[in-house]
Amino acid sequence: MFNSQMHVPRTIVSREPWVPEQNPTISCEILPVALSSGQIYYLRRRNDSVGGAWHEPHVSAHPSELVRAHLEAFLGFSLDPQASVVHSTAWRYECGGSAGGRLILTYLVVLAPVCCLPLSHLTGQISLEPLPLAQPARSETLMPPTRIGLEHVLAHALDHLTLLMETDAAIHAALGDAWRTALHRRLPRPAGELRLAQ
Repeated sequence: MFNSQMHVPRTIVSREPWVPEQNPTISCEILPVALSSGQIYYLRRRNDSVGGAWHEPHVSAHPSELVRAHLEAFLGFSLDPQASVVHSTAWRYECGGSAGGRLILTYLVVLAPVCCLPLSHLTGQISLEPLPLAQPARSETLMPPTRIGLEHVLAHALDHLTLLMETDAAIHAALGDAWRTALHRRLPRPAGELRLAQ
């Protein structure tokens, strides 16, 4: 029954129309990882900032192709489809600052084990960083997280890889039991949007 004396808060809606960012850019975020002695390592390029990821602007190509091409050009060898995975794990929209708006497509790239990678020609250009058991960023009930760092993006990507190991036969066949063991403490999660508070 409706009580006419009940106070109902008014919804306040701005009278200003929402104006999208002019020409938002699209970039691919590349997260290369590999195993060594059961530990997951992130391969960071030395010229990427501390805490920053590898971003490449999107051009007229499928993002998966672009990610693979950039990674292979940097590494100097082709990825082995029997031991590597290139998979989109998230997207997010960042706006504000001098960069304006940008849509970021995140790609996890699982490489062959470190011991099998010909990386000697990249000495001084890359560093191998062990990944701790970080958790994805958590939002409040009505607001997204106020900060999403590289550790959160990697955690989200590895959680999604955990799900894929159980549901995607091709990925499980390529990565095998070594990756299943390395991921055993992660929770399987679907891919999706990572949101940053405005």
